[in-house]
Amino acid sequence: MAKDDPASPAAKLARLAPLEPRTLADMVVDAIVEATATGVFLPGDRVVEAEVARALNVSRVPVREALRILESQGIVVNTRYRGMQLMDVSVAGLERILKVRVALEALAVEEVMALAEGNPRFLAPLAEVVAQLHHAADKRDSYGVAKLDTEFHRTLCRMSGNDVLLRTWEPLSRQLTIIFGLSALQKELEAIAQEHDELLAMLRAGDRPRAQHSIREHILDYSRAIDYEGLVEVRRRERDETLRGAGPA
Repeated sequence: MAKDDPASPAAKLARLAPLEPRTLADMVVDAIVEATATGVFLPGDRVVEAEVARALNVSRVPVREALRILESQGIVVNTRYRGMQLMDVSVAGLERILKVRVALEALAVEEVMALAEGNPRFLAPLAEVVAQLHHAADKRDSYGVAKLDTEFHRTLCRMSGNDVLLRTWEPLSRQLTIIFGLSALQKELEAIAQEHDELLAMLRAGDRPRAQHSIREHILDYSRAIDYEGLVEVRRRERDETLRGAGPA
């Protein structure tokens, strides 16, 4: 099989994103993001360095480094008297994040569609992510859906070939995974996968105005369809009731 054959192993490997070295602090970051995206931690909760270290069976050093990384990305904030707290998910804060996403991803759509003209296989990496999204939805893996939702949009930005765009978008990625994870607690997982089917179809159709309209509607739907503040409050009440039930009689 020829090396430049798009079906060859070499060609498929060329489409994979390069692996990045992972430190213990990176793994702690991922653990905190997953716990937040699945409702174990909730926005506004204190994140106590010693408790996280004990729960993850690591020293406090990688936890401290992880919290610095998360603080730089707006996931945690250092507040006077209370220490590190998870970011709040307010309507106003969510709107600010989504406005930046709309601007960046509308540009990504424009540039990806220009590159995809006359090359139908160019969109194959996005199709692969969508297939994985459906698989995660079938397994009822809400966190898997949240991560793959983020990965779809990361792949879109990466495929634009605009490294400035990707570097600007990337710091939002963990906030997006948390937002997507919380939304997956309230939305049908298969519906989330189907929304990405529709986005991919618009890109394949080559209709730039419709594709850009679709990406804007898809992004802004997160502020319209999900009551994040209400969802967090419900999860907090459920968690408090569970803790009270587990306490001494």
